[in-house]
Amino acid sequence: MRARVFGAMLLVLAVAAAGCGTTPARTEETAAEQYHPAGSEAVRGMVLAKKSPSTYTVDFHVNGSAGARKYQLLGTAQFSRQDRLMHVTFMDYIFRSQIAMFFQEGDTIRVYYMVDKKMFIDDARTFNLANYGGASLGYDLLRDMATGTFPLIRGYSVKQGLAANSGNGSMLILQNSDYNETISFRNGSPDRILLTNRKTNEKIEVYVRKILAQGDSVFFSDLMIVSGGGRLRLEINFNKVQLNAPVKVKTIKDVTIPGNVKTYTM
Repeated sequence: MRARVFGAMLLVLAVAAAGCGTTPARTEETAAEQYHPAGSEAVRGMVLAKKSPSTYTVDFHVNGSAGARKYQLLGTAQFSRQDRLMHVTFMDYIFRSQIAMFFQEGDTIRVYYMVDKKMFIDDARTFNLANYGGASLGYDLLRDMATGTFPLIRGYSVKQGLAANSGNGSMLILQNSDYNETISFRNGSPDRILLTNRKTNEKIEVYVRKILAQGDSVFFSDLMIVSGGGRLRLEINFNKVQLNAPVKVKTIKDVTIPGNVKTYTM
């Protein structure tokens, strides 16, 4: 269970959007009656609908469930795109004690469990959230969604671009050899995303409630993520968000690691 809960914590990094309730994301089948094919310029506009920050500093609160277990977590995160650095600290909601840390330094990822005295070393190019008890998801999507970048699956082709028959909605359907990605837009911003693993049929539903804008950048700040047919549910709120300000991202060298911590290379 601890691995599944920590997989949920890592999924916090995948936050692109939030939502409410358990309404499933719109799919190609439901789109047929509500949408018509969009032109190439409209599709281009949807693909380019992203303004991500160069740096950020945030606090967050997670209210989640993994199966029958419910939990709350607090945390802080810092990120620098140019330096390719990210640091996330997860804390117990009641005692405010540190539970785990996540580090990205270039292509190197470290996941440090304080309580279990374990550290896992991974590679961003081969990272898979499934190894940590979560859904099958690579680090490229996790990184994009955690850093305010519009989340597009790697090496995608556009299967279909759609515009609503009424209103100001649109939809973009992408695919690659591993995933199908369906993205719903309202007023040019994503409001729902459905990722489906084409091999396992695993689904991750991401719903957008609030997008914070500072200057020319955006950050997805009030969220819900559902996966595993509802077995994993995360409600996430980011606060004290600072975008594009000078930031000192903590690295593994800034943390005192006890000598009895066991290290595992993934």
